[in-house]
Amino acid sequence: MPALSSAGWIVHDVGLATVIGGSLFGKVALEPALDEVSKPVERDHASEKAWMRFSWINLAGHVAYAVPWLIGRTMLTGREVSARARTLTVVKDVLVSASLITGVSTLVIGKILGRKARAGEGPEQAKSGRTRGEGHDATALEKLVAGLGTVNMLANAGVLAVTSLLAMEGSESRRFAVRSRALP
Repeated sequence: MPALSSAGWIVHDVGLATVIGGSLFGKVALEPALDEVSKPVERDHASEKAWMRFSWINLAGHVAYAVPWLIGRTMLTGREVSARARTLTVVKDVLVSASLITGVSTLVIGKILGRKARAGEGPEQAKSGRTRGEGHDATALEKLVAGLGTVNMLANAGVLAVTSLLAMEGSESRRFAVRSRALP
């Protein structure tokens, strides 16, 4: 496989690993561990700091795996692969789109939630009744970002699964092998 295409595939896989691994860590390790912090304001602060740091890495991971996919999609017509691979390609297109939409949405809503936490109106403070203003907004935003994050993680896991299936399909296709040699 040509060097540029190989590099693109590596960037794609590293980006995908970043978004899946980081989100999984946040959901199963970080957020539950924050329950050990006794003060609501400190929980909000720690959560906000951690997610704000990760949000840019998460965004970079989404870009890293989506850009090589989108570039590759413009270089091939689909005639190079089997009917099953064409179907999987469309499925991956949908999953990548869902991932990008939910990934950017969680970033934007997370920023709003972070501002609320810094203003003393974070979700943990709202749950404890210690907000200065309208805390129920933060609780609703927290649920929304958690839901979108779950959809994002599922979409990314789907992208990973379909990517694996496409790699197996590609290894069995002589037409794809011939055409892929012409890629940069």
